[in-house]
Amino acid sequence: MRWYIAENKKRIASENFEGHSDRIETGGEQVACVITYGVQNGGPYYKRQFAFPNFRTQPNNTCATYYPETDKSPIAFQTNETFERVEFDGVLSVYSRAGELTVARRFFPSVELPVFYEQVELCNSGTEEVSPKWEELKRIDVRLTCEGYVNFECSCPAPCRPIGAGERLTLTFAYTARYANKDIPRENAPLEKRRARVKEVLLQCDLSTGNDTVDTMFAFAKLRAAEGLCRTFKGLIHNPGGLAYYAAIWCNDQCEYVAPWFAFTGDKKEAEATRNIYGWYYPYFNDAYLPIPSSIICGGADNFGCAGDRGDAEMYLYGLSRVLLTQGRLPDDNQKKALEWCVEYIRRNITEDGVVYSDSDELENRISSGVNLNTSSLAYGGLGNYAVLLKRMRKLNEAEEITALQSALGNAVEKYFGGEVAGYKTYRYHKGCDVIRAWNCLPVYMGITNRAKDTLKSIDEKLWTDGSCRSTEGENTLWDRSALYYLATLFRAGEKEKAWARLKEFCKIRLLGEHVPYAVEAYPEGGMRHLSAESGLFCRVFTDGLLNIGYNEKGYTINVQLPEEVERITVKNIYLNGKSENIDVKR
Repeated sequence: MRWYIAENKKRIASENFEGHSDRIETGGEQVACVITYGVQNGGPYYKRQFAFPNFRTQPNNTCATYYPETDKSPIAFQTNETFERVEFDGVLSVYSRAGELTVARRFFPSVELPVFYEQVELCNSGTEEVSPKWEELKRIDVRLTCEGYVNFECSCPAPCRPIGAGERLTLTFAYTARYANKDIPRENAPLEKRRARVKEVLLQCDLSTGNDTVDTMFAFAKLRAAEGLCRTFKGLIHNPGGLAYYAAIWCNDQCEYVAPWFAFTGDKKEAEATRNIYGWYYPYFNDAYLPIPSSIICGGADNFGCAGDRGDAEMYLYGLSRVLLTQGRLPDDNQKKALEWCVEYIRRNITEDGVVYSDSDELENRISSGVNLNTSSLAYGGLGNYAVLLKRMRKLNEAEEITALQSALGNAVEKYFGGEVAGYKTYRYHKGCDVIRAWNCLPVYMGITNRAKDTLKSIDEKLWTDGSCRSTEGENTLWDRSALYYLATLFRAGEKEKAWARLKEFCKIRLLGEHVPYAVEAYPEGGMRHLSAESGLFCRVFTDGLLNIGYNEKGYTINVQLPEEVERITVKNIYLNGKSENIDVKR
């Protein structure tokens, strides 16, 4: 492995970077940056690609975030730099030498402002002064956006001067975006604020399994999920990132994947974002029962859907009902209307075969779809959650009706999709599909277990490769999101030894391998971007899978799937029924 754990659940490091490069996305509420960093001929090099979600370029569409970039260092040395070490602990730190100067660069976002920082710590260990060069203000770009001209600048409050023998000096370079008539945004102690936010996130749902690689990846996944929070003019939400998707939400990434994770953390900002994620959809629930859009974009001012109905209402129903069950809350009036609308939408879209119709699935017809297993499975899980909510609301007759609807759908899934594929008793992802698909695990995850053994075996034998899952048999495309559902499903189905072995493999590659330290979106599409919601889904491998947290009319249940290798699991400060709890499981 290229990296190693320098401090469990806190820091990874590497000295082995010659001829190698990597990139990592890190973000705050009004800025994100993908930093490409590497070493060539002994020297470090960097590229910085920024995203400022609230500065919208023309035309103002899904990808209209302002994306300036630079590969120029804000400081120039008299001699070449020599790489020594790189570390990540929520801040990316690269250590090097430039002659008699020791150099530590730290890359991190402002927690709340549209500012990204490159802090350079210098120490002159020689006997003579040295004279690096930097500018107090450098304008890198000017762009006409939807609301005016935007200046992108790099500034430093310290004037350029020599550094004396034995002297230490810290320079904080701020990359900022501002409208032409506004002042450069400034704040005090930005690194301390960033570290405080990282610490706050890492203390939430503090997991210990005894395996440092698994525990450290879980810690970083919590951070990456939290970094997706974005402050828009309509409030705080979560967005995917990836230098593509900002100030916007999706029914899969946000409603289905990450919001159910946020319900466990007790984080106030994540709770605010969760309310807005579901709330942004309220105006789209219409009397004609036309599909809701796949995505709400441009800070809530527009919508987008590139593949028709992907099963978005089913994603929404499943996600919101899960959030409420975890929080131990009953739906408010708006949430009731939204849930009722989604259930009626499912009813109206049940085909003559008893399964649920949708135009495509969450992969938006990248791979063959049509009436598919994913949409019906999400509907099955969402209806089950909704029935529990109705019982908690003392609406027992309605709960029975929903349970009957769910049961009929489960039978239809078995009849319509069930079959023998490639020699396995599993599912055809859609009519005519004769290859194994990664999403075949979703019925098992949702509780349809007739074909669990062969379904999970087929995915493992046909699709699992290099620590993740190919999306479909015979192709090289992989999406970590389906791999993470598969890992959680293994635990939920009682395949805990296989689940633990595959989870360790996944964590070792993603945390300590060539592209670290998070779950990724897809390959080759997107180049394995560190999209934020995937990390939330990774965290749910533990809450939904390893801990196997479930819900009934009285509250939550825990059915821990403890592998033989693990003697004890603890989770501190996990929120269930709206209050912080500790879970301690010993063999």
